[in-house]
Amino acid sequence: MKKIASIFFSLFVASFTAQSQCPVTDSTLMGAGTANDVYYSLKNGVVKTVSNKNWHLAFSVMRSQFPGNPSTGVAVRLNSAGNNMKLVRLPATQNPANWRNIDTTGMYALPELIDSDSTWFSTSFTKGYSTADPFNFIWGAYNMSTKHVDGTNVFIMFNKADNIYKKVFIKQVTFDSMWSVVVSNLDNTDSNFVQIRKNAFPNRMFVYYNAVTKEILDREPANNSWDLVWTKFTTFAVSTQGSGLFPLSGVLSNLGVQVAKNVGKKCDQVWLSTKTAQVNPKISLIGGDWKLHMGGGVYSIADTFVYFITSGNVTYKMTFKGFAGGALGKSTFNLYEATLSNNELSTSAQVKIVPHPVSGVSEVVSDAQVNNITIQNLHGQVVFQSAMSSQFDISNLASGIYLMTVQTDMGLSQLKLFKQ
Repeated sequence: MKKIASIFFSLFVASFTAQSQCPVTDSTLMGAGTANDVYYSLKNGVVKTVSNKNWHLAFSVMRSQFPGNPSTGVAVRLNSAGNNMKLVRLPATQNPANWRNIDTTGMYALPELIDSDSTWFSTSFTKGYSTADPFNFIWGAYNMSTKHVDGTNVFIMFNKADNIYKKVFIKQVTFDSMWSVVVSNLDNTDSNFVQIRKNAFPNRMFVYYNAVTKEILDREPANNSWDLVWTKFTTFAVSTQGSGLFPLSGVLSNLGVQVAKNVGKKCDQVWLSTKTAQVNPKISLIGGDWKLHMGGGVYSIADTFVYFITSGNVTYKMTFKGFAGGALGKSTFNLYEATLSNNELSTSAQVKIVPHPVSGVSEVVSDAQVNNITIQNLHGQVVFQSAMSSQFDISNLASGIYLMTVQTDMGLSQLKLFKQ
């Protein structure tokens, strides 16, 4: 659903309790088992919905950022949550030169490698990378002479339940422009030599690979078209099952999107001008801890988590209102462009429209003096305005939904108006 830019359209309310000042304005659907990724634009709503089960590996198609962050161009992500994949790195004794006779004895005892939920480019395959040794990317090392990154390690990717066991050797990133990867079964059958040219996927972070179907997948929408993605990721968490690594459905932010998480106040109690939260670069700052599964398909929502999200030069205010699992995987939330300090919008005046829905002449009834009435359509155009009168006549307007702002002696109120 497309977001309405003006604050007066996204703060409409039908009643005047504190809760009603933060109504549901949009939603996303991850589907049954939260099996889809939903790419979302703060300005335009849902951009793309795509299965999160159709890939196993994701290869960065961005260029390496020398000298500050060269790892951006060599990151390889693992679908640990969506496809229940696990990854281990074999000991150095099991090196690529002995690829066909790799010994996997003891692999289940090796440390599980997972992607970071803090950055897009600290991944399971580069686990242990440090800027103190900036050209050792763990899966491979940069060759100062050839300008290639050459593979040095063999990895095992597996899913016991689905009986998928693949050995993976990232052979090379050639001059920061092409991936060469070998993937096969442990017994060397079903071997595939994968080559991915970065420039074939412009304006993307990653290109994806399905190790079973051997497909290279262009799953992401254009980088500049989305801000958030509802997805699955693995993270360290504390639950009723104990603490450890768990798959979680939640929200990750795109490159360049800044998020501040205000904790302790409800959505009608904190504003852009009064927030105390600072921007945190962690891509999973929104994450999934805003919902807590209470059992039986019931979720409790943290109503004191308020997110201020900046994309480009625009800041939005976001508060989750609900989550439904089951067949929907539905997140509902309040979202609007936070261009104003909105605490002046709160009012304790009791305001209603009589009669309502409206066919022609109607009246705003309030326990405070009505000073001004403004009615706008969903395109932001003012279609009616009246000063110092509580009556209004909209018989000339087309049937539909409008938004009314009422100014009283006690402040401003927003109402959703239905024209018959």
